Amino acid sequence: MSKVLIADEQASTRKSLTKLLEREKYEVESVADGRKLLEKLQTATPDLLLVDVVMPEMNGRSVIEQMRELGLNVPVLIMCTKQTNPAKIPEGAADCISKPFHPGELVTRVRRALAARRRPAVEVSHRELHNPETGRIDAKKVAQFLGISLGQLAGALKVSYPAVHKTPFASNLQESLRPIKRSIELISGAALSPEDARAWLNSAHPDLDERAPIDVILSGDAEAVVTLLSNAMAGIPS
Repeated sequence: MSKVLIADEQASTRKSLTKLLEREKYEVESVADGRKLLEKLQTATPDLLLVDVVMPEMNGRSVIEQMRELGLNVPVLIMCTKQTNPAKIPEGAADCISKPFHPGELVTRVRRALAARRRPAVEVSHRELHNPETGRIDAKKVAQFLGISLGQLAGALKVSYPAVHKTPFASNLQESLRPIKRSIELISGAALSPEDARAWLNSAHPDLDERAPIDVILSGDAEAVVTLLSNAMAGIPS
């Protein structure tokens, strides 16, 4: 049974949404503001958040920003009004629905958001670097392969250590992890063993201004290493 956590200032809205979603066989809890929602997320693991864009004690935008900082990976369906400025709809929301909404439309949006969360990841190369439950790239496993600390990798990803330590496979980390993972794929294709790959990573390279590739990756420029390796494999001179 999928779990939905509602955050809305209006008690009547929370009550009606709870009744509607429980009729659809969802497990439902609700809170009155964003701060209580974040507190709830410390102990609960819902499958979807249904959050009003305007609330006291942290609005919908602030909730999503805080979730990113904490590395919390739960899809958010934002509830707004037809008069809501689109610029105020938080980036990172899975969907947005305007009040007043038809019950059938809300249920459809909830189902869609939950289906997207359950959709298997397409990327399967180097599966050992992925979290087996989510299919996402796992920062802890990447750090282990590279032979660096998770703190060093967090610095390269420009996120806090607590966030990446708590959920190393969070969705907000994936874009930054992809070029690093691609570097690993390319190195592994050329090296005889993980040990050889790490030796290459830690050796100064003339095409990187005599810097070691691992240092370039830790500076946040993994794309430079990807380009170097891609050109070398394609036979393009540096």
